Amino acid sequence: NLKEFQISCSPKEARQKLNLPLEGDLILFFGSLVPYKGPEVLIKALKLLEHKSAHVVFAGRGPMEMDLRQLSQELGVENQVIFAGFVPEELKKYYYRAADIFCLPSVTMAESFGIVNLEAMASSLPVVASRLGGLPEVVRNGENGLLVEPKVVGDLASKLSLLLENPTLRHKLGKNGRKIAENYNWDRVVDLIHKIYEEVL
Repeated sequence: NLKEFQISCSPKEARQKLNLPLEGDLILFFGSLVPYKGPEVLIKALKLLEHKSAHVVFAGRGPMEMDLRQLSQELGVENQVIFAGFVPEELKKYYYRAADIFCLPSVTMAESFGIVNLEAMASSLPVVASRLGGLPEVVRNGENGLLVEPKVVGDLASKLSLLLENPTLRHKLGKNGRKIAENYNWDRVVDLIHKIYEEVL
């Protein structure tokens, strides 16, 4: 539902509402903290970034949280990693609004699609995702986001750096993503399913 992600507040206002850092870029991860989504890859990539003012926000909870906290401490990036915990449905749009980049570094084929990518695109965010499963069907490399090789920390760090250094590119990818997300809105999907039923009948 595209309307759910259309809000009038500015990114700064969204950050204030969520008590997120007002300065620096925010890289958002939305989802359960489970192995197949690769959250540890994102923390390792954060360590390699030259942009020390950048933060990663993990919106979601899961069995990996304690291990991820420990990893961020071991790598010395604990001050750049924010664990937001469970996010109520009504606050999701504010996290997307507050962010500069959305990242889903999945590592296995268990990630078949990633609805959060569409939500990020509906919010005009550029997406960085793994080149596996159904993700490349939604995230089109160089058009609305950037694809990375699964588990390759250096590749993820390189693509994130590219976006952090290029606000114009971020805007372009985000704008294109919004257009692509419109193809997945409920009204259009319902019409397509209805046509298929008519053809079958």
